[in-house]
Amino acid sequence: MKFLYHITALAVVLVLMSACTTPIGVIEQHPAFFHGRKVTVKGRVINTLHLDDLSFFTVKSSGNKINVTTNDFLPVVGDNVKVHGTVDACFYYQRDTILVIHEVVKPKDSPTMFNKVVR
Repeated sequence: MKFLYHITALAVVLVLMSACTTPIGVIEQHPAFFHGRKVTVKGRVINTLHLDDLSFFTVKSSGNKINVTTNDFLPVVGDNVKVHGTVDACFYYQRDTILVIHEVVKPKDSPTMFNKVVR
């Protein structure tokens, strides 16, 4: 019975990965599976933080949230965004391990500072 459950869960995750966006809750439930994989998430920005060469923002959707590191401009708190990046389940910040998505935006992909905002 457990084997069937695991096969079904894996099939659901693979279907979700092939869809346009991956729910943040699924990434939180299976961080090891998504580690190193490219994903797209959508949600509302609930906070931002810029420290010298490191920029963070947090995206929240359906009660789940995930941190995003970026080399692009930070979105405004309250914006609905769509983020493309790679999941890192072992990102170390100070003494904590944080589940994050690394977004790397190339200059040609970012003609304006509002490339993530979804209207």
